[in-house]
Amino acid sequence: MRHIALPLCFVMGLAVTPPAALSDDAATIAAINASSTALDDAFERQDAEKIRSLMTPDHLAITSYYGAPMGFDEQMKTLPDIEMDQTIKSDVTVTLLGPDAALRSFIVDMKGSYKGKPLPSRMFITETLVRRDGKWLERQYQTTPLTPQNNN
Repeated sequence: MRHIALPLCFVMGLAVTPPAALSDDAATIAAINASSTALDDAFERQDAEKIRSLMTPDHLAITSYYGAPMGFDEQMKTLPDIEMDQTIKSDVTVTLLGPDAALRSFIVDMKGSYKGKPLPSRMFITETLVRRDGKWLERQYQTTPLTPQNNN
């Protein structure tokens, strides 16, 4: 009986005890969303200083409109070439990858252009964020254009 009791107590303890991080997770996710929203707003306003404060220096952007992966410095040089206004059209999903890393994704309707060419009107966005010195910064940004038959 003793051989069954110890594993049974362990399993029951897991079932009734919520993970300790749950309350912290909500605050962390709120901080991640706030940082990403501020970055989106900074891009729409073309506020280079604010953008710098919300991205890592080794940031990488992968989009159909840039035509190739673009590093932080190149992206800052082309900032005047992009006009954008996005509206989030799906739930925003944040997956914590560890205490200092997260993956954020959602669907947007986009208006704007890059170097005079229209941006795709609907995109799936994936962002990787890292926490540095207590602040959530975007490390990678990737867009996938969605066609009318597969957007939700």
